[in-house]
Order: sequence, then C-alpha cells, then structure tokens
Amino acid sequence: MLDSINPPPETAILGSELNQYLVDLFGETRTQALASALCKPGAFFHLRTNTLRTTNDKLVAQLNKENISAEIIEPNLNAVALPIHKMGSVPLHDQVILADKASSENVLLGSHLYRPGVKRFDRFSQGDAVTVVNPRGHMVGSGIAAVDSKKLPGLKQGLVVEITNSYYDLPSIADLSAFQEGLFYSQSLSAMLVAPILAPQKGEIIIDLCAAPGGKSTHIAQLVENQCQLIAVDRSERRLNHLITEAERMGITCITPFVGRAKDFVMKHPKIQADRVLVDPPCTALGVRPKLFDETTLARIQSTASYQRMILDSAISVLRPQGILVYSTCTLTIEENELNIQHLIDNNGFTLESQTPYIGSRGIAGDSQVKAHVQRLFPDIHDLPGYFIAKLRKPE
Repeated sequence: MLDSINPPPETAILGSELNQYLVDLFGETRTQALASALCKPGAFFHLRTNTLRTTNDKLVAQLNKENISAEIIEPNLNAVALPIHKMGSVPLHDQVILADKASSENVLLGSHLYRPGVKRFDRFSQGDAVTVVNPRGHMVGSGIAAVDSKKLPGLKQGLVVEITNSYYDLPSIADLSAFQEGLFYSQSLSAMLVAPILAPQKGEIIIDLCAAPGGKSTHIAQLVENQCQLIAVDRSERRLNHLITEAERMGITCITPFVGRAKDFVMKHPKIQADRVLVDPPCTALGVRPKLFDETTLARIQSTASYQRMILDSAISVLRPQGILVYSTCTLTIEENELNIQHLIDNNGFTLESQTPYIGSRGIAGDSQVKAHVQRLFPDIHDLPGYFIAKLRKPE
C-alpha cells in the first residue's frame, strides 16, 4: 500500500513553498519552532461550559465523576481543560488502513476511525488488530477492526477501527453523559475568544456568515441566553445540519439556519441590517494542530484570501452603519489575516476596535493601527492552535 511506514515525525513536514513562505515571514528559527509546535496537540484539550445548562464547577464535578480529569482555567471564557497525555509507541500490525489527513490527525489523539475517513486498506476481518496510517505513511494509531474489510465499499458511515493505541490519549468525549446532556461544547481556547470579542447583546440581530459546525454560533447564543435573532449561514447543508443537532443538544433555540453562500443570503435578504456580523471563513488552517504535514501552496493562500474578501463584501452589505464586524481565522498567513483587515480599512472605511479578552500577540503586518489592535495566537508561544482575530466598526 505504501513504500514505507514510520512513526510520526517530531516536526511537521512542510511543503517547500509553505516552508519558504514562513521563513520569509518569521525567520528560519521561528519557522522551525512553529513546525515543531504544530506537530503536537498542546498540553490541554478544551471544553466550553454550556452556561444555559450548568456552571463551570458543576461541569468539572460531573466530569470527575466520569473519571475525567478536568480543571477550570479561564472562568470568564467558561473554559475547562482536560490534560493531554503522551502515550507510548504504536504497534505495527500486518493489516494497515490508510486514513485521510483530517481523520488521521484525530486518531493521533486517540479518536476512533470512522468510514468517511478511510481511503485505502488491506484485507482484514472483524476483530483483527490493524494499524492506521496517514497519507504520508506515518503511524497514528492501532486498534481492533469493527467490521470486515469486504463490507467497506458498501458503507458510507460507521465505526471501522476502535483505537486502542495512539500517541496521545483523550477520552471519547461523545460517550460522556455530560456531552449527551448538552453540558459542554468541544472548542479550542483560541476559538473561545471570538464570541466574547463580538460582545453580542440581548435583542440584537446577529449573523454568523460561515457558521458550521457551530462552535461560535452556540457560544453567541449562550452569551445572550437565547435572547437574540441569530442567523447561521453556511454553504454546506450537511455541516449546518450538524450545527442544528448541536444546538438542540445544548438547549439553544435562537438560531435560524440558512443553507447557501454568504452572497446567496445577501441576495435573498437585501434589506436586513444586522447589529453584529461574525466572519470566520474557510482558510488554509495552518494554525490547526496536531498536523504531521502540510502542503499548502502560495496559490492556495492567495485564492483563499480572495474568497475571504468576497465573504467580507457580503458582511459589509448586511451590517448596519456603526455595526460591529468580527473576523477570525485559524491560519498563520498575512494575506488571510492582516492584509484582509487593512483592505477593509482602506477601501471601506472600517475602524478597528479594541478586543476583550486579549491573551495573544500583536499583528505582524499592515499599518501601525492594524498591528496594535488585532490579536494573534501562536502554537509555539501560547501552546494553543494558531488563530487570528480582528474587531471592526462599520462607518456611518
């Protein structure tokens, strides 16, 4: 299936274009530090307490009852941290399953492997010991096959491998009664900053233009205690259905879904004037961790930034004068971050607002105002997923 199978690298393997891009931006030493940090998951996995149904203290107590070690780390963000433990080696079995990039990164953390993530496989029987590898041939975990391989071509969903050995250990979140009762949402600490920075208020019209899978929309609903008109827009019906399911699990009732692109929403609602708009667009996701390799090209960075500006054009259309726009990404590039914000300021008259909470670093491009007011989270500095956040006000 593969020429060779090896343990995961200690440093993320970056494509030549991406590596040179980061070296030009951060320097050789810093790029090496970033690649090393990206290859690992960080010290903690984070949950956001659903304050519509419980409190931080009660959630931690319930998790402890379920034998999950947890602690409150950012009370104002309702952030609960679960330590991530590095485990031993993963055995290489005769039967191997090749998983896609996203699924293999989840298996690295101990998640089971499901049918959508399976790309290629050897023949195996239910109950066999199998090893899961990523597209580069790095072992990410091993476990017990839940089905016969001959059944896989006809399956679209379902468990394929119950992982018993992985390089990092996390509990199966979806199996917890606290999850089933809707007491928390799994979300990185970096992403938890966004909704409080948006600062939604009760009674407002709020639009999340790239809403699925729902982390920020559900957070907004929590902050206003379901007392706003929150419109969740996303072009993926499947992902938006997941958002609706999560909202129901958490007791959220103020979200109105809209399936379609941001510009489709604008065309169908030309007179709407939102008080606040959140844009967390598709991005190159260079800040997401753990990642063992990344082959992002300069062309993809540029095309993604252009697409993000199209979504920002839609945000401008639906935002009332003096309304608030928050823009965020989980990537490291300046084209998708500071330069998009500079474009809004120079061409659309937006002004930057200060952010609360602010736990990250200043910007690295744009004019002095952009650098001073945006917020960046770095894997190698903050031990968090890479993130970018900007808060702006629309002119009269």
